[in-house]
Amino acid sequence: MKGNTLAEFINDLLTMGGPEKEFEYNGKRYLMESQAYEQDPTLVEFVIFECFGDENYIFRCHGKNNAECVEQFEKAKLFDGKTIYEAEQDITVLFG
Repeated sequence: MKGNTLAEFINDLLTMGGPEKEFEYNGKRYLMESQAYEQDPTLVEFVIFECFGDENYIFRCHGKNNAECVEQFEKAKLFDGKTIYEAEQDITVLFG
């Protein structure tokens, strides 16, 4: 991973009050963010979407807190069938 270490990346998701990161993978730019879920403010909405074009969501979680959503994110095979741990060498963090 360029721009962050993998440990910094995951730690930021858990400790910075919610993720807000922009990163690039395989020639595409993505934005990751977290906020209170509009339809149920007791939940957190954690999303990752393509920055340009149709802003397609590649990940969406509604959990009781960021830690729950980060756990799901860590297991998700979002990067050409790979987890963040398998694809991290091909990710460049641009912001966050």
